[in-house]
Amino acid sequence: MIYPLTKFRRHRRRWEILFVSFLLFGFSNGFAQQDFKPKLGYIDRESLETAFYSADSTAEAVVLYDYGNLRFSYDENKGIVMLMDSWVRIKILKESALSRASVALTYYDGSVRVKEEQIYNLKGYTYNLDNNQIVTSELDKKSIKNEKFSDEYRTTKFNLPNVKKGSVIEYSYTRSTPLSLRTEPNTWRFQGDVPYKWSEYRITIPYFLEYKMTMGGYLPLHINKQEQINVDVGFSQYNGQGLSYRFVVKDAPAFLNEPFITTEMDYLSLIRFELASIAVPGQGTRRFSQTWDQVDRTLDQATWFGGELRKSSYLKEIRDKINTTAKSPEEKMNMAYVYIQKYMKWDGYNGVGSKEGVRRAYDNKKGNASDINLSLITLLRELDLDCNPVVLSTRSHGRLIQEIPMLENFDYVIGHVKMGENEYFLDATQSYAKPGMLPEQVLNGWGRLLPKKGDGKFIELVSKDIKSKLEMINAEIDLDEGLVKGTYSISYGGYEALNWRTEYNDIPESQYQDDLKGYLQEWQIKNLVIKNKNDDLKGTVNVKCDFELEDDNLQEGGFYLNPVMAGRWGSNPLKSKERIYPLNFNSGLSHSYVANFKLPEGYALEETPTPEIVSLVAKAGRFAYMVQQNGNMITVNSNVTLTKTNFSAEEYHDVKEFFERVVQRHSKPLVIRKKTN
Repeated sequence: MIYPLTKFRRHRRRWEILFVSFLLFGFSNGFAQQDFKPKLGYIDRESLETAFYSADSTAEAVVLYDYGNLRFSYDENKGIVMLMDSWVRIKILKESALSRASVALTYYDGSVRVKEEQIYNLKGYTYNLDNNQIVTSELDKKSIKNEKFSDEYRTTKFNLPNVKKGSVIEYSYTRSTPLSLRTEPNTWRFQGDVPYKWSEYRITIPYFLEYKMTMGGYLPLHINKQEQINVDVGFSQYNGQGLSYRFVVKDAPAFLNEPFITTEMDYLSLIRFELASIAVPGQGTRRFSQTWDQVDRTLDQATWFGGELRKSSYLKEIRDKINTTAKSPEEKMNMAYVYIQKYMKWDGYNGVGSKEGVRRAYDNKKGNASDINLSLITLLRELDLDCNPVVLSTRSHGRLIQEIPMLENFDYVIGHVKMGENEYFLDATQSYAKPGMLPEQVLNGWGRLLPKKGDGKFIELVSKDIKSKLEMINAEIDLDEGLVKGTYSISYGGYEALNWRTEYNDIPESQYQDDLKGYLQEWQIKNLVIKNKNDDLKGTVNVKCDFELEDDNLQEGGFYLNPVMAGRWGSNPLKSKERIYPLNFNSGLSHSYVANFKLPEGYALEETPTPEIVSLVAKAGRFAYMVQQNGNMITVNSNVTLTKTNFSAEEYHDVKEFFERVVQRHSKPLVIRKKTN
C-alpha cells in the first residue's frame, strides 16, 4: 500500500515521499512526546550499569543509538556531493559481541578522482565502569588504518580500545560521496541482528533534487517530521528552499530470520531512495523516474531481451518437427517445453536478459534462466501459440513493489501461454518439472506480463501444485523378538517429487538409501525399490522397502506404541512467542500418514483415542487424526493440509497452535494391553 506523506511545490518542483508497507503502517506526525538526543563522548551511568536487555534477554548487544544525517553540499572539484554523518552507540552484553568493536568502512577510491569518496571526522570511544567510576577510552588516531580493498575500493579499519563485556562503545564519522558516483543515498535500516533502542535518520533535500522515498517493514515511526527550510549547499546558484525530514523508530526488536519468509529485505523496517529528477539552474531538468510503460518499452527495445525474442532462425528445425507431429495446441506446448527442458541445461543463474545471446546459449546447450525461457517463448511463438514473457522478482530477490516502476525490480523471466480460457506458466530451467510447474523460488506474488501487442500488466503467480507426501506402514508387532517389522512406502508428489528428483535422480540409489536411514535412524532397511524416478513427471515418485525396528519397550502383558513411526512432526516450526511479520509458505501442502499394525494375539488398545479434527478459518488448513481397531489390527490415519500460503501476523497464533496440535498428537503413544478373560 502506498501512503503519500507530503508534496511541496516551488518553481514547478515537487518532493514526494511514499511509504510502502505490507501491513497497515502507523504514522505519528510531528514530534512524539519522547525524544532522545545524546552527546558524543559522554555516557550515562544507567547504560553502563545495565547487565541485560529486559525486552530480549538473549541479545548479545543492544544498539542504544543509531544516527544518520544526510545532507547535500557543493564541492568545486566534484560538484554536488552527499555528506552522511553516522553515529553508532552499542552496549556490549555478552562476550560474543566483542567483535562489534572491530569496524571496517569501505569506500570508493578508484582512478576517477571526481568520483572518489572520503571518510573523515572519525571519532571513537569506549566506556567502562572501573571501581564504580566511569572510565572513557578514546580511539587513538594512530591506530586507524587505511588499506587497499580492491582496485577501486579502500577500507578504513579500527578497533575501539579496552572493550569487554559490559562496555559501551561508540564511533562517528562523515562520508562524502559525489553525486557523479552514486545518485541515491544508501538504504537506511532501522533494524539489525540485535535490538535497536533508537534509530534515527535525517535527510535534507534541496529544491533541485527530487527523490522518491519508500519505507518498508512492520514497525511504526516514533517520530515522523518534515518541514520546509532554507538550504545552503555552499554555492549561491544552488541555494534555496528544500525539505528536511526526520524519521525515528524506537525499541526495534532484533530481526530474526524466522521460518516462512521470503527475504529479509521484505520485512526489515527501512527507507529506500530513487532519484526522480535533477533540475540544476541553467542546465534544464533531467528526469529519471519511470512509468511501467517506460519499463516495458525498455525491455522490448533491449537487445538482450526484446531483441532476443525477435530471433528465431535457430529454432526452425524443431518448430517444423513439432508442427508435423503435434495434433493440438496443448500438445505443441508440451512438446516445445519438454524439448527446451531436455536440450538446454540451466547454469544456476537467474537473470532478466541474456548475457551473451540466446543463440550462443542454445548452441552450447546451457544458459541462465533468461536464455532458456526466452528460447522457449520464441519457439512457442513460432508454433503460433499466444505466448509472452513474464518478468518477476524471485523470493530471494525480494517482493515486487508494483508502486515503484523500476527495471531493477526484476531478476527472472518465465513464459505465459493463453489457450482459450486456460493459462499456463512455463519455466524450463528445472530438469524434472512437469509442464506448467513453476520452481518454488519463482512463487513470489506477482510478475509483469509483457504481451507482443498491447500494454503490459501485472499477473498473479499462482501454482496449482503443492508439497504432497503420503507415507504408509504395514507392520506386525513381534513380542518374542522385540521387533516391529513390515513394509514402508512413501509417495512424493508435486514439489516434493520435484525436489526428490532434483536431488536424487542423477546419483546412485544407495545415496538415497543412506539418507533414508538417516531419516529413520533406528530402522533396519532392506529391499529398497524406487519407481517412476523420471518416467512420468506428472506422476509421483514411489519408494518402498522392508524394515525392522528393535523396540525394548515391547514387553509381555502391555507396552506403549507410538503409531506415527514416520513423517512425525517432532517439533513446531513456529517457535517465537510473538511475530510481527506475516507467514509466507512457498506452496500449499498435504502430508498424509497411514499405518496398519497387526497386534499379537490377545492384545488390544487399552483405550481408543478420540478422533481429532483441527481446522483453520476459511478452510485455510486442516489436521485430521484418527485411530481405529478392528480385531487385532490397529489403523492410524493422520493428514495435515494447508491450502492457504499467506497468513497475516494476526493469524500467527492460530497457525502456531494448529502446528502444535499436530506435534502433540504425533508424540502421544498408544497403550496396548493383554486382554483379560
